[in-house]
Amino acid sequence: MDINQLVSKNQSIKIVPSIEETLQNQGLDVDLDDITILWLRQLKETWKTWKRSPTIEHHIELFFNSRADAFRVALVFVIKCEDSKDCKTKTLPYFIIEILHKWSRADNLVPEDCLKLPAFHIAIRQRNQSFLSLMAKTYQLSTMKETILPIVRSMITNDNCKQACQVVIALELFDDISVQELLFPLILQDKSNIIDEYLSECPAQVAPLLQFLDMLLDKNFSIREYVQNYIEEHNICNIKYDKIHYKPLGKLVARLCNKFKVPIETCKNLSKNRTTGGLRYLIHQKYEENNLSTAVWDDLIKDSLRQNTDSAHEFIDMLVAYDKNEALKWASYLNLQENLLPAVLREMTIQSDEAEPENWDTDVKSETTHQEYYKFTLPLEQIIMIDTAEKFYDLMVNDLAGCSLVSIDCEWKPSFGAKQSQVGLIQIATDRNVYLIDSIILNQKQYSSFWHTFYKSLLDNAEIVKIGFGLEQDLREMKASIIGLNNMKLKGEGLLDICILWKNLISCGLVLPSNSDSAGNSLSSLVQSCFGLPLQKSEQCSNWELRPLRDTQIQYAALDAHVLIQIYYFLQQKCLEQRIDFDEICNEVTLERKKKCSKKFKVVEKTQIFVPLKSVNDVKLFIEPELSNLMTYLRYCGIDTMLIPPTLLWHDVINLAISEDRLVVTAKYKCTPFEEFPQSCIFDAGKGSVKEQLQMLLTNCNVGIKQNDILSRCLLCNGKTLKNLAVDEVYKICNEYQTSQAIQVNNKAYAKDYDEDEEFYDRFNSDSDCDEDSFQPMHKPVLKATCLTSKGVPVEISNVEQLSSSGKPAVLCELCGKLFWDEDECLKPVSELVLSITKLSI
Repeated sequence: MDINQLVSKNQSIKIVPSIEETLQNQGLDVDLDDITILWLRQLKETWKTWKRSPTIEHHIELFFNSRADAFRVALVFVIKCEDSKDCKTKTLPYFIIEILHKWSRADNLVPEDCLKLPAFHIAIRQRNQSFLSLMAKTYQLSTMKETILPIVRSMITNDNCKQACQVVIALELFDDISVQELLFPLILQDKSNIIDEYLSECPAQVAPLLQFLDMLLDKNFSIREYVQNYIEEHNICNIKYDKIHYKPLGKLVARLCNKFKVPIETCKNLSKNRTTGGLRYLIHQKYEENNLSTAVWDDLIKDSLRQNTDSAHEFIDMLVAYDKNEALKWASYLNLQENLLPAVLREMTIQSDEAEPENWDTDVKSETTHQEYYKFTLPLEQIIMIDTAEKFYDLMVNDLAGCSLVSIDCEWKPSFGAKQSQVGLIQIATDRNVYLIDSIILNQKQYSSFWHTFYKSLLDNAEIVKIGFGLEQDLREMKASIIGLNNMKLKGEGLLDICILWKNLISCGLVLPSNSDSAGNSLSSLVQSCFGLPLQKSEQCSNWELRPLRDTQIQYAALDAHVLIQIYYFLQQKCLEQRIDFDEICNEVTLERKKKCSKKFKVVEKTQIFVPLKSVNDVKLFIEPELSNLMTYLRYCGIDTMLIPPTLLWHDVINLAISEDRLVVTAKYKCTPFEEFPQSCIFDAGKGSVKEQLQMLLTNCNVGIKQNDILSRCLLCNGKTLKNLAVDEVYKICNEYQTSQAIQVNNKAYAKDYDEDEEFYDRFNSDSDCDEDSFQPMHKPVLKATCLTSKGVPVEISNVEQLSSSGKPAVLCELCGKLFWDEDECLKPVSELVLSITKLSI
């Protein structure tokens, strides 16, 4: 066939030589005599039946013994097998090379140098690490590094880093190809899976890579400049620039440390950056959120700087902007050189009482607040510390015996630095007592049997209901840090999360007597909704690993656990008063169940049978700015939908919704702040696709979309003043629009000339009192646009030429001038999605 018939006049064609031609150019004789060809054909037939077997192996060995060029013939056999492009371990080519390797090692035979380069090219034709390694050992490819290294570097340059990694592993080129040269392009391209595969094959390269990446995390080092120079020098493409920052690189280093069991504190810059970030968070909590007491602040600052003293100067630089006296106090405590301090501190005099750190560990009782908080209701003597093996045993055997309901909570120190914190305290509360298990003391190997008994007698005991707030997270922390609980189940019968129960009860119509100051879903918000007062959380971020614990820490921990028991009974009583089946909902919330959708959606599905569908005219929505992409779809359905102003506070949003009789759609679960606006009027859109969110909202709002509702409201301005245009009207308005556009172009051109003339006249006129007699320029005539709606608004049409020639009707909004038609690029995807849900047609 004439090759010119296969391509067009302006196309180019590249002729790729066959593997035989390529190997011949490299000096390999690929020809076989007739006897060898017949022998290979018989081997292939025998292989189909016998596969890997001693008989086949012996047969191949006898053949190699009869040949003086066994290494050459083996290569030719490989390329003439059907599996030559995919030489997996169970294929005939792999088996031939495997037998050749055993045979050559037994007789101390080595291949000719002229066969090594062809062998290398055969090996890299398929991306099979095992076959490549086998070829490297059999043909001793490591002896020709000088020839292979340029090929590997070419692979890296040509964005073939995965194969380059395989070659480096197979030939052990670690000293010749640095981990920076090999893996940094993969980091820039965010190909973490290839990096993990390479490091798993050669774990000795983990430390050099981490050392290199940690060097980049030095805040005095310009990552952007280094990366830009590296990209230009090595011609790297497909760069993920969002990954070239301190934060994503720090996450990568931390993940690799965790994966390959490298102590994270060995990465000095990462540890320093994490400590500095933690100190910045503590400053924010103390001076902006007012959530830290002085004692907690002092403990955490000392602990953070003890882990990483290099962050001291950065801490002082951050703190001086908030509190100069506190910054001076810490500068004195840390013995920082005066000449290295900020200028404002060098001018201040250090007070002697501020310079004595030994007084800092005392409780600060002078701190007062006007905010009232919910108090611990049990006598303090009913808070029992479990810090010995005897007390721990009595707790499991005697104290918790016969209990049907307990609450569980955990406390651990915030982990800002390199070392991961462990659970410092486990609280178990009953109706009458709160038990604080000191896991710092009891988390030892000699107590592992006690923890196993604790798990079996309590956590895995289905007869005892265990309640918690964010219970699964607490159990996960216990499993990760407590010796003897590493096989603990995180879900099971008898585990009840109050947070989930609260949301589901609200969705079922439960009304709580009080309102929370915030719209959050924290335990403090729930306590305030139930009992009128929030929790005091100043000890939440305490250092729970220090001993002895302060009295404020003990009372905080006890209250956090015991208030869960009180909330459980309170919710149970409210459900009884409001005729809600509390026990049924508790059973559905247990962590053993795998919930495919939230409870509130199930409730709506049940009520749909009895409640008729609403008209779109009966539903008006407010949606949060995060869900603005849903607004177009809802308006296309005919639903009055407005965006919540992003500057409004939550209670102002609800007040506005009440005044306009609107429902509220949020991006995440929020509680109503007012009793007159029930929780059932707030919908969580979830995290699914736009289609899933839209289906969910239509179901929850119980609204039915009819044919005449489709495109009955403007997608742009939410107006209802829409006019249907026939084909001839569309043609007319398109002509008017094009004329109007031409007029606007002329006006702009004339305005430009006029402005130049006006500038000249301004220079010509004087500043005297006789300016009114001076020559004045003529006023510029302006041609008026003719394409307006009945409300006097200019018409806006996209793709006017396509619309004019389409011969299709359209819809015009009289209020904003937007014209819609079914081939509009903005309207078409909206129309297709909505119509696929409603099963209607345009």
